[in-house]
Amino acid sequence: MSAPFEPTIVRSSSLSGYPDCPRRSAAKLFRREVLAAGYELRELPNGIGAAVGTAVHAGAAVILLEKAKTGGLPPVSTATDAAIDSLRTTAAKGIGYDRETPALNEAEHQAERMVRVYRAQIAPDVQPLIVEERMEAQVSADIILSGQSDVIAREPGRVRDLKTGKARSNHKPQLGSYSLLARSNGIDVTEACEDFIQRAPLKKPQPDALIIKHDLAAAETAAIAVLRHIEDDLKSFRLGNPSVGVLPGDAWAFPANPNSKLCSAKWCPAHGTSFCREHMSEE
Repeated sequence: MSAPFEPTIVRSSSLSGYPDCPRRSAAKLFRREVLAAGYELRELPNGIGAAVGTAVHAGAAVILLEKAKTGGLPPVSTATDAAIDSLRTTAAKGIGYDRETPALNEAEHQAERMVRVYRAQIAPDVQPLIVEERMEAQVSADIILSGQSDVIAREPGRVRDLKTGKARSNHKPQLGSYSLLARSNGIDVTEACEDFIQRAPLKKPQPDALIIKHDLAAAETAAIAVLRHIEDDLKSFRLGNPSVGVLPGDAWAFPANPNSKLCSAKWCPAHGTSFCREHMSEE
């Protein structure tokens, strides 16, 4: 697509969720354009799951940076302190808790023991080459892909990404995008690996980490497919698509999925707004 539209930055972290509900994703990815088109969107509060995940990432980054620098692991307390600092910073801005994590004190203990698992079960086998470094690549005239994998390691050329949560979900497109970004920046990648640490209630033992290797070619194919989907939908929103009856600025440029498990006001900034009422029953 030509000017006047500037290339839009698409985060790698958005790729895995896009197929589940493109309209929910569009409300986050293209918020300014959606608002400029005259729609309303809601602000979502910080969720405790994401906050704990960010905190564990902060602790893991401290561990990996120290190992990349010295070859050794830092004291456990150095990493757990970084995680707790991150969590408190997020909580100070307001946060929503859930059944697994009903209070900040419990969140801190969860983050601490999850960081301990990362240090004990994952970090010893990682030889960091690049840690938490953002990369970008021009995918097309409309899309710039931007992503920051947790680590690109030497064992061998492996992109690794840490995931946390109540349960595992599919992140193949995201991992594939990290591989594509590495290649576009002159870094050879031959393997993709997901490190998963569960956020479990404190009354239950902390589960061990799961290390899942992904087929690299399949992950890259998934990433490319989703990026093409995003580009086509964005083009339809901007210019319309007469072949399917979509006018410029039509919310249906981004298909909605009211059957998604995340179709609720808790997870979607478009839910119940002028941009999406597809969850509502017709009168």
